[in-house]
Amino acid sequence: MLWAMKTPRMLSGCWVSLVLLAAGIAPAAAELATLDQTEYLGYFAVFANARYQFKVASDGKIALWPIGEKREPVALALSIPIQIAVEELMPDGKIAVKQIQSASLESVQPPTLKLEKIVITGKVAGDATFEVDIEQSRGTIFMGGRVTNPGTLKNTLRFAIYAKMPSLYTRSANAKTMNKKDESALQKKIAGDHVTLKGIDGKHRKEPFDKRVDASSPEISGAGLISADVETAAYVTKGPSKKFQFVAGPNSMLTLKNEQGGPLHEGFTIRWEADKAKDPDGKARFAFEVK
Repeated sequence: MLWAMKTPRMLSGCWVSLVLLAAGIAPAAAELATLDQTEYLGYFAVFANARYQFKVASDGKIALWPIGEKREPVALALSIPIQIAVEELMPDGKIAVKQIQSASLESVQPPTLKLEKIVITGKVAGDATFEVDIEQSRGTIFMGGRVTNPGTLKNTLRFAIYAKMPSLYTRSANAKTMNKKDESALQKKIAGDHVTLKGIDGKHRKEPFDKRVDASSPEISGAGLISADVETAAYVTKGPSKKFQFVAGPNSMLTLKNEQGGPLHEGFTIRWEADKAKDPDGKARFAFEVK
């Protein structure tokens, strides 16, 4: 089963600025420190195994990069962004996700190629502050966090994490040269893709990717989920499908959302949130891995 500020270390040395300038890239005013290795320049923390890479950029952008058939990370379009979200509940009922101020990001821990445990603090628009905890244990990533100060914002704030499954077959589906045989093979491939859900009510259900659904409906995820296991063949041409496992730890839950009730292969978001009343100190965790 998946489960678990003091002196901030700011930026980079002079050589990093020189490397960036030599490449024609202007260095940021202040962000998280960056790794020295050219391959990971611009990244603060990395975990990599034979199945996936998990990378935290110095500007706070985070993503899962499954390893493809050539034993290399997949293309950007197939990576899975992991977004830290501070949500403001507006008086009209809408939710505004506040922009992270990348220059405010700090961490006591140094940049690392072997992620074990890091804590990042920062601000969003309105000067609200947050902290996010990221830990890796036995190939599983655990994340959690909380809003630590509302700043000038007067409405209710929530800390959440989004895992965004991309549109998996867009390029293939739009290929003008696709013949009937290829189209049939594509439809067969999509038909095998699905997400297996476990609700907080303990019930399991399986949703195929080729079916049009409203992922946020009560029938699918509106009442809250403990886990969402995604299985898709989009990352391979032969062999077993890729499996992504997302789990909400105690005192937290998952919900799903997709755009306009389309099929899940067109993309959807897995949203994690802790129960603030039961978890005021931000100890709850969102766990995920690639198999």
